[in-house]
Amino acid sequence: MSFRFKTLLGSALGLALLPALAQAQDARFEFRSDNSLERSDPFIDQDVLEPQGAFDLETGFDSNNWLRIIKPVGAGRVWRFEQQARLRRYDERDDLNAFLLTPRIQYWAPFGEHWQGRVSAEVSVLNREGDRHYTRLQGEGQLRYRPSGDRETVFRVRANQYDFGDQVVAGLDQNQLRLGVEQYGYGEGRATGWYVAGFLTTSDADADRFSFDEIQARARAWWPLADTTRGELRFEAGRREYDGDFSTAQAFAREDSRWKATGRVEHRLGERVTLFGEAGYVDNESNIDLRSYSGAVFQIGFRIENG
Repeated sequence: MSFRFKTLLGSALGLALLPALAQAQDARFEFRSDNSLERSDPFIDQDVLEPQGAFDLETGFDSNNWLRIIKPVGAGRVWRFEQQARLRRYDERDDLNAFLLTPRIQYWAPFGEHWQGRVSAEVSVLNREGDRHYTRLQGEGQLRYRPSGDRETVFRVRANQYDFGDQVVAGLDQNQLRLGVEQYGYGEGRATGWYVAGFLTTSDADADRFSFDEIQARARAWWPLADTTRGELRFEAGRREYDGDFSTAQAFAREDSRWKATGRVEHRLGERVTLFGEAGYVDNESNIDLRSYSGAVFQIGFRIENG
């Protein structure tokens, strides 16, 4: 039995068993499915730029789905068991079509009056064109400080290990470490709010040309537009610097600067269904000409959830 088939079978069984396990353990069961047509740079929202890199915007379909068991165990402590399945298909780039499976476990616990700790572990398998593209192991720790109901500070550390197997260019396997500080501010009932964050990522790949350091900033603000409608503005910017020469023909290290700004509207049709639309602009400037691109981006779709 192939590794890919075992992965698909195991994840399918997990998806089928989660609701039953939740009921048996007297836990809460949640489901969420985000489905959208979008135009974007298809590699950037992953944690690693693949060897060919993003060099254009692509339009495709994205279906991102989660099943969760949430099990309180007393004194504010909670276990969360999750199965994520994500399907992406692109109109003009069949080679980018992908299916991602990620089982995940989390544990939350309070520390004193204002602090909460969270730890999680997960394994992701991305299949592309019928083959395993990469396997990712990830561990994360968070320390959250809530001095009041309208403020929250998050300190985050995340470690990733990527194994690309024999399907991709040699030297791409890598270990990543990411540090982040995030600040949330909320209005009454959290109907309004804002978010600012900074992240530092360092990646040590088998080949220096795939190793990099990256600094990134993000900001968001949201507010109600009507009883069942809200608006949101998002901005992110970052700079990534690689360690080794890009290629023999271009014997210098790659450097990318990227920013993206979007506006978003969400409208609830009921307790379980939400429509959303987003539009904006992205710009990626690189000293490697083929890796520079920019243009309008958009996303339109719907969300179904039970919790």
